Amino acid sequence: MLIRLIVPGETARVEDLNTSLEAVLKRHGIDAGVRGDVRLIVEELASNAIAHGKVDGQPVGQHELSVNIGIDGDLLTLEFRDEGAPFDPMSVEAPDLDVDIMDRPIGGLGLYLIRQIAEETHYRRVDDANLLRVSLRMPAPETLP
Repeated sequence: MLIRLIVPGETARVEDLNTSLEAVLKRHGIDAGVRGDVRLIVEELASNAIAHGKVDGQPVGQHELSVNIGIDGDLLTLEFRDEGAPFDPMSVEAPDLDVDIMDRPIGGLGLYLIRQIAEETHYRRVDDANLLRVSLRMPAPETLP
């Protein structure tokens, strides 16, 4: 594991999480495109967990969000964990992209983008927490002649 970051489940903390992730990934020489993909994934998953993950009787922001990042060869893996209501984001149907955007229901596009970006995704429920693993393939470093 490269790093684990934990923040309260509050909208205001999502940017803090992304800022920390960006600094760590940049320090480890991760490509700007991959860093952008990580930002999109974390913003989408954290925002969904905060907006929709409230457990009955639990105050907003009471649960934690954590992201573990690991690198193995050319795969960067994000392991996103939240203690909200059970939800498998990969079970959401893909939006119908052929429908005019004004006629399309709200929601699902961010999760669709994650599935397009990811090399692999895997969801499971563990100890009253949602655990989503998203793996991204990193480009080979460019070599100078």
